[in-house]
Amino acid sequence: MAQQKIRQENNFSVGVNLGYSPFKISDNESTYEYGFDTDNYPTLTCAKGRVSYGSSGLGTTRLLTNYGETHMVRAVSTKLQYNNTGTNWQDIAGTFADTDWDSTNFNSKLLLTNGTDTVKVWNGLTLTDLSANAPKGKYITNDTIRVWIAKDDELHYSAFEAESDWTSGENSGSAQYYTPNGGDITAIRRFYDRITVFKKDAMAEVHGRNYFNFQLVEISNEIGCVSFKTLQEVGDTLFWLGENDVYMYQGAKPQPIGEKIRPYLASINTAYIDKCCAWTDGIRYYLHLVTGTATEPNIRLVFDPRYNVWRIPALNENYRYAVRFKNNTYVGDASGQTYVVNTGTTNNGLPVTWSITSKMYDEGYPEAEKTYLEFHMQGNLPVGTTVTLDVSVQDKGNTYINVPVSLGSSSETSNNNVIIPLDIVPLTNWLKYRLTGTGYVEIDQLQRYYRIHRVQR
Repeated sequence: MAQQKIRQENNFSVGVNLGYSPFKISDNESTYEYGFDTDNYPTLTCAKGRVSYGSSGLGTTRLLTNYGETHMVRAVSTKLQYNNTGTNWQDIAGTFADTDWDSTNFNSKLLLTNGTDTVKVWNGLTLTDLSANAPKGKYITNDTIRVWIAKDDELHYSAFEAESDWTSGENSGSAQYYTPNGGDITAIRRFYDRITVFKKDAMAEVHGRNYFNFQLVEISNEIGCVSFKTLQEVGDTLFWLGENDVYMYQGAKPQPIGEKIRPYLASINTAYIDKCCAWTDGIRYYLHLVTGTATEPNIRLVFDPRYNVWRIPALNENYRYAVRFKNNTYVGDASGQTYVVNTGTTNNGLPVTWSITSKMYDEGYPEAEKTYLEFHMQGNLPVGTTVTLDVSVQDKGNTYINVPVSLGSSSETSNNNVIIPLDIVPLTNWLKYRLTGTGYVEIDQLQRYYRIHRVQR
């Protein structure tokens, strides 16, 4: 004889977890999702949207950066452009290599390098060569008193407060970064008033303050950075993508944080790993990966260090570069279009799409069959939002049963009740459910009601 009706509740507040069995993760974790961020935590809230910023550059975005607090500069294919008047992008004279750039602001100038062209300097009006002696390295940064450029496996530094002086004796210089596995430098970044240097499988810091006592101090010969565009400083923490994980670093030893997104890390298309990139809104770390057979970044993940939560805000955006400028975040995609992101409730006028899939619930009795009776959801579903509910009794594959949903759309938080028809959902030892929809949504909590049947002997 069946037991009385039992109630269980979840709210998805712990984020996505693909690193463990769908039977073993927390009731409040998802096994797949897209379209959600950590705004209004712990309420499950769809990600904010984006708005186009000016016209497309009609080519691949190769740089998006800021010239101080004055304006932004971007590279699109073989062009450099700046937006001196609102969203109007203006060409900067010249034709340049169609390759990725790096940049740094120093002495009220923007310095730009790409490893092919002579290092450039932009003063807000004109672009000139920095110096014939400046190394044509791929990566550039500064420590507020010198400029540093990485070329091959060498780290070069300018003279004291002189970005164009790369030859002064006992003032400027270089150091070769030796590591057990060799290879070129893959990124450099100023962090905690020191220059941090990466190879794909190693990292070190520059200690000292001048020519006479500079030294490279090893941090790891196993952990490195595979794409300089994934380096982001968020608060007091540096984040980046390594060969086998995502890392956070506050000094001492880098900490891996990517176990919950392990399948995405394992599916990175390594032939295009240099296209992986990241950005921050000042609070969270957003990471774009090229996965599967894709050749452009096709998934955006976000890690919120306040709650140690991973979520997946969007798919197939193809973002290549990003910059934080005047308290807004801007991104550039593979087609040369620039957007303001994390703003509004639509994707450039189109509804945000979202989906979330629960764990496999066995309700603590995997050996017993259950009859699922009701599903309830409390949240904010404004007029125009659509929701589809599907359930599955299989932990593998993608076979789902649609359960009809009648929404009570409202601008206020409301309760929605769903009766699960017994003729379409069979008796089952376990069950997972999937919510899919369009438009803005906030989900506070969800309940499922079921009965447990006597175990058959």
